[in-house]
Amino acid sequence: MTSKNVPPGRSAPEQALSHSPYAEPLEAAQARLLARYAQGTRIRRVRWSQGETQVMELGAGPALLLVHGGLASGFYWAPILPAFAENHRVLVVDLPGHGLADPFDYTGIDPLDHARTFLGDILAALELRTVAIVANSLGGLWSVAFALDAPDRVSRLVLVGAAAGVARGVPLQLRMLASPFVGQTLGRRLLSNQSRESTRAFWGQLLVVHPERLDNTLLDADIAHSRRNLESMLSLVHCVANLMGLRDQLILGDRWQDLKTPTLFLCGDRDGFMSPNVWRAWMTIATRNSNLRITHVPDAGHLPWLDDPQRIVNEIERFLTM
Repeated sequence: MTSKNVPPGRSAPEQALSHSPYAEPLEAAQARLLARYAQGTRIRRVRWSQGETQVMELGAGPALLLVHGGLASGFYWAPILPAFAENHRVLVVDLPGHGLADPFDYTGIDPLDHARTFLGDILAALELRTVAIVANSLGGLWSVAFALDAPDRVSRLVLVGAAAGVARGVPLQLRMLASPFVGQTLGRRLLSNQSRESTRAFWGQLLVVHPERLDNTLLDADIAHSRRNLESMLSLVHCVANLMGLRDQLILGDRWQDLKTPTLFLCGDRDGFMSPNVWRAWMTIATRNSNLRITHVPDAGHLPWLDDPQRIVNEIERFLTM
């Protein structure tokens, strides 16, 4: 299913989704990953106003919603799901066009309006009046946009790995994918011809400090995910970025000062998304907003829970119970 067959800002029809040649390999790879890390995880389809997505659930207690980043999937959280499930009803949602959500064409949509709609619809579908959210990267920006619009719906917010929306700077690899000239061709070549070795190397360049620690079941699931969602993800890249970096309309600027939700930013000290310019922007935000604090995680990257899972779980649990 390619994005040109999906109306902009809409999910693919269920019939087309069911005939995708890449759905079953991803389902199987995700099942192996969950069997490896999070046995007993319950999976269901949830409808929102523009399609359906997958929600994984484990544990019982206060709800904790996990939101992954762009070009990622909910199964990225699998290694730490059991630890959170000891104290929480953990809910992991796939963003539209990611994981096992319906394919989605991001062409021409307002990303922040989309974020607010999607997360609001998901909370309604899960019958959650308010929830604590843990989010990564672009999922962090989505969650901040929602918390700004509906502060009573988000009790606490944890940004794990640099959230977008602070400064334009993004890594060169993503800016190249956003190129109007070679981005589509380059993206299709890279995302459709992955191997364990190339995926491990890419994650080591951009996402984690210790790629040698990555489990093959996670790499296999990511390869299957990229093949199934290639067109959706390329449309997202062009929606949010260009050759200069993040698009201007996604920079929240002074709106960061309006964030009332108690917020923790867990930042790996080797996060590839934290350029000096981005660091300066974060320091300014933390100075001006007393609701936000920053905790550095040594020897960790953009997905710090994969470099130091116990530290990340401990920091989040401590913050949620403050």
